[in-house]
Amino acid sequence: MSKDRTGPVGRLLEAEGQFHELMPGRDIYSKLFFRTLLWFTLFSLVYVAITSL
Repeated sequence: MSKDRTGPVGRLLEAEGQFHELMPGRDIYSKLFFRTLLWFTLFSLVYVAITSL
């Protein structure tokens, strides 16, 4: 699998990785929790945007 980060999702993943480097807790559980919240929020916003049309 290549590490091509030119698309919008790739840029979002790269930004998420950079943001996680700035977080004080660097264990795997905090990263998993943060990613879960990030993607839940993203998909919720997309769902609300689509259903409100």
